[in-house]
Amino acid sequence: MLSKQQLGIVVFLTISGLATSYLSNLPLILGFAIGFLALTICSSRQGTDRRTMINAIKDGASRTQEVIWILVMVGLIIPTWTLSGTIPYLIGQGIQWIHPSYMTTLTFWFAAMFSMMLGTSTGTLSAVGIPMMGVAALTGVPLPIMAGALVSGAFVGDRTSPFSSAHRLVADSTGTTVRAQYRYLMPTTGLALGSATIFFFIIDYIGNWQVPQSALQLDIYREHFVFSPWLVMPAVVLIAAILFRLKTRYAFMLSIAVAILVGSLLQDVSLLTWLHSMLYGYTNTELPALHTKGLLNMVDLVMLIALAGSFNGILERTRSLEPYMSALIGHNSTMTQATVRIGLFGLGLSAVSCTQTLPIMMSGRNVLPIWSERFQREHLSRVISDTALVFAAMIPWNMLAVLCATIVNVPVHQYIPYAIFLWSLPLWTFIVSIAKSTRTHSASLATAQPKSDAS
Repeated sequence: MLSKQQLGIVVFLTISGLATSYLSNLPLILGFAIGFLALTICSSRQGTDRRTMINAIKDGASRTQEVIWILVMVGLIIPTWTLSGTIPYLIGQGIQWIHPSYMTTLTFWFAAMFSMMLGTSTGTLSAVGIPMMGVAALTGVPLPIMAGALVSGAFVGDRTSPFSSAHRLVADSTGTTVRAQYRYLMPTTGLALGSATIFFFIIDYIGNWQVPQSALQLDIYREHFVFSPWLVMPAVVLIAAILFRLKTRYAFMLSIAVAILVGSLLQDVSLLTWLHSMLYGYTNTELPALHTKGLLNMVDLVMLIALAGSFNGILERTRSLEPYMSALIGHNSTMTQATVRIGLFGLGLSAVSCTQTLPIMMSGRNVLPIWSERFQREHLSRVISDTALVFAAMIPWNMLAVLCATIVNVPVHQYIPYAIFLWSLPLWTFIVSIAKSTRTHSASLATAQPKSDAS
């Protein structure tokens, strides 16, 4: 267990190192390594032996395998979809089917509906986000705004869908059921959806987006790609595989294989060209809007995620945070005060741990005994879903935010101002907690009043 001073040093060095690296455009792993080194030194000084430390590092890193796989698959799927002609074809379809006057509003709801079916933000952004970012580039919609609409929609399902692993993790961590949790999430879900819809409608009204005639014809794309309805197959396979609850990495693999098959038949792409694009990304001087990153561009991010897993492994094995959890809520705080404290704790842990899982688990399992003494545990599920769960997409160096930014190819700090669904949720859950605290206080006064009169 770390002392308060040691924990403060670790948190400060980790966040400052990550923030400095991000702002200086340096590899994030350099900044995170400072915090990791501080954690290992402090843990060793508190009596953690070398064998325990090594096992914690290995266990923590191994838990990030699925995220690393997805990041690797993202590095492969975007260039293969581009080279096969799938992305140019889907861009053309998007321009024809989505009314440009309501581009961001319809995109938000399109992504939201897909994410509710798929239950995954990364799968939704890959299937819907990649082509829609291309549509935005052609129609003149600022890319950060479109990215904000897509990430907002993708997290509707990541937070709310019964198929979402994060949604189920919140229920498990707070000792409630998915059905009961779902009912308590509805007020803030409706308020956040309404806020996002109004926000993007205003953006569309002000933007007055128009589709250039050249974009409708897509002549520049047709000069480089053979268009065919078969080009939708990689996207269809990805969506179908996720709907059938295949592991996300296997769904990506199937889609990549189909893209290579369809692209080889229609575009006559050679094996060497496939390999080069998958490693280095797709580049074409005549089609700059389609430039993508490849697998080699993901190496730094893979190392960061593995190191973040090791960092979390040490925190969990040494139980460095548990002794301070009981003081998080306090025994006399109202629901409003407890909501603020849990939200700030989730924000801090999302910034330090670089994960989505650890803040959810720590905010749930460790707080639950104290919370359930005075409040319904379903309200704890609401607070965690509206804070710790969504903060992961708003911290620039959090691995989930890194995945989102990589897929839409827009830095986190640029899309966050427009990801209204994400940052409105903490505000709405705070207001709901205030209302709940007020009703509870009024009910207590009403119950106590007859006793006062009788005396």
